[in-house]
Amino acid sequence: MRVTRAALRPLLALAASTVFDNDRAALAATSAPAAAAPSTKDAVVTSKVFLDLRIIKRFDVEVLEDAAIRGRLVIGLYGNDAPKATQRFIEYCTGNEREYAKTPNGGPSYASATFDKVRPDELLEGGKIAGLKQADFAGTQTWEYFSRLLPSLEPVIEANDLKHDRRGLLTIDRFGAGGGPEFGITFAPSPRLDDSREVIGGVESGFEMLAEIEALPYITGKSLEGEGTVANEVFQAQKALFGGLSKVVGDTRAEDRTGKLLRRVEIVQCGVL
Repeated sequence: MRVTRAALRPLLALAASTVFDNDRAALAATSAPAAAAPSTKDAVVTSKVFLDLRIIKRFDVEVLEDAAIRGRLVIGLYGNDAPKATQRFIEYCTGNEREYAKTPNGGPSYASATFDKVRPDELLEGGKIAGLKQADFAGTQTWEYFSRLLPSLEPVIEANDLKHDRRGLLTIDRFGAGGGPEFGITFAPSPRLDDSREVIGGVESGFEMLAEIEALPYITGKSLEGEGTVANEVFQAQKALFGGLSKVVGDTRAEDRTGKLLRRVEIVQCGVL
């Protein structure tokens, strides 16, 4: 059968249109911007907790309370984005009363914790609870609270895509916490933390207390002469030498204390709102 040019024209037009549409779709797919990471400003607060703080600003007084200021941090928890971590944080705020109500000393609580370290312009670190430590039991790492084993205190294995994109974000170590209580609060947007830490909440009120802590003196880990001086180079060399020796012999007295706060910041009470 003979096919005329007139008969082929509609078929050729359809084929060309299909190729063009496919190319246009492919181009759109390759040129479309990547999806933006979720903002913490859009994160849903599912519960709120409070941390009552006491900051002792001086030690040259007979009664420490005379040199102390008190205030409250209210923190909103992002339970939809970090369900396991926020539940663990709540348990540390309540002392997990349901499980430990009838045991001596109750359960580990932030009411006996402190903030003790800063990374300037980046992170406030704290949450270590008195009496709570890791222990080896039958060849397995577990937690011990005043000599009582806590087998239910298992590591939190979880991650989300929330970024450390503003001041006042509650964040935990994704890899090193092992189910422990330590946490941090950002001083500023800190994208460097995104790969190693998980955002689980944000401060809603009490930013004035965060500013008070940020202004406290801390160990800089530098000589008084400052960076770029011979004195500082000698100081850094000595610090590295004694720090290395202390690790070899198991002596923690010479550990690197850079960032250690030189004033006491206590959590004196905590709970769920």
